[in-house]
Amino acid sequence: MRFPFQRLLIMLVALAVGLLLRFLAASKETPHHLAGAAAGPSSDESKALQEASSLLAEAGVFPPGEEDGQSIRRIIIPLEAGDTLHALLAAHGVPPQEISDIIASGKKIYNLTRLRAGKSLTLTLDQRIKSVERLEYGYDDAHRLIVSRTGGGYRAAREKIDCQVTLRSVSGVITSNLFDDAVRAGCPPQLVVQFADLFAWDVDFFTSVRAQDEFKLLFEESIRDGATKKYGKILAAEFINQGKRYRAFKFGGGEEYTGYYDDQGQSVAREFLKTPLRYSRISSGFTMRRYHPILRIYRPHLGVDYAAPTGTPVEATAGGKIVFMGWKGGYGKCVKIRHNNNYTSFYGHLSRFGAGLKQGMKVRQGQVIGFVGSTGLATGPHLDYRLQKGEEFVNPLRFTSFQKETISKGLRPQFNKLRRELLIRLERLDEDVVLAAAAFF
Repeated sequence: MRFPFQRLLIMLVALAVGLLLRFLAASKETPHHLAGAAAGPSSDESKALQEASSLLAEAGVFPPGEEDGQSIRRIIIPLEAGDTLHALLAAHGVPPQEISDIIASGKKIYNLTRLRAGKSLTLTLDQRIKSVERLEYGYDDAHRLIVSRTGGGYRAAREKIDCQVTLRSVSGVITSNLFDDAVRAGCPPQLVVQFADLFAWDVDFFTSVRAQDEFKLLFEESIRDGATKKYGKILAAEFINQGKRYRAFKFGGGEEYTGYYDDQGQSVAREFLKTPLRYSRISSGFTMRRYHPILRIYRPHLGVDYAAPTGTPVEATAGGKIVFMGWKGGYGKCVKIRHNNNYTSFYGHLSRFGAGLKQGMKVRQGQVIGFVGSTGLATGPHLDYRLQKGEEFVNPLRFTSFQKETISKGLRPQFNKLRRELLIRLERLDEDVVLAAAAFF
């Protein structure tokens, strides 16, 4: 049986206070000439102290400055920025060669010269000989490194950290914007972004979201020792935008089908994203007659202008090959990407290009290919985004991207069963359901 350190500490403090009060009371009743020979703790008090010490030993917790009677002390060191294993162990008198041996033994599992702030290091020290008996370091949320003393040195092992996986549901109504309202409802910020990405092929979250739109999502939460250690993937999500319902369900049916699918078993991922920017507003739409603010003439505007701060990342709306990257007249710095099915996308007025990109390279959907700027003929920072099918320009705001895949008939029963289970859990907004994550995948 193991006890939390806080509970043990409270027990010991209470015991110490009780003993002190009894000693003070006894001293008042002891004649002055006998005060120097006042009796120590009674047999009952000694027994209580022994029991408390046994609880500490059983829990494996020895507060700094207290030993277990065998010169062995176990301490937990919270790590801060700049902490190194050499400095931490040297502060406890551990010889440099021993520190080097510990690092060398664990190197194949984890490099202990790279301790991360915010984590902790657990040491079991032999105070008598200034030596490390055991070192524990959780280098990620799922594993810890254990370095133990052996007869001839140290042995390292990887230990899996068991976490309880729960499912949590969050829901809400849009009053201002998706991010703020979802976080206010209890959704982790990183999952709000993941949620928006799920529906990015169908919904422009910068122009289409309205007050009273609704959102729901079901996601994994890993808990260890009563604390959240990690948030997993979204398992199911729903967004009602201007009265239209969109749903996405995570389904793993092998290498061929691993992703998110709608109620009909069609992939929510499309060939093209709805927008190349995450933060923007439309300053000019697709039109055959627009007044140019610099040239002062009317002419077609065969794209969409997204106004955004300089430096805002611009993402490729679909995977493809960069066929042009450089300066192009009034468009300034621009990138042109050729995609499958005879489509081409264009990104103009960039301030700079994505790191490491060159003409002729292939890029993936969502990859940052540049940053918003005002190069060329521009009155302010914005992105000129254009889409062509063959030689014909199409309106990106009205373009309906084709779907990538549909779940096969053989896997439909499995998908439909999973969909029903996820929908039930998605609706149980007040329940935390504990389960093994592998049950769904």
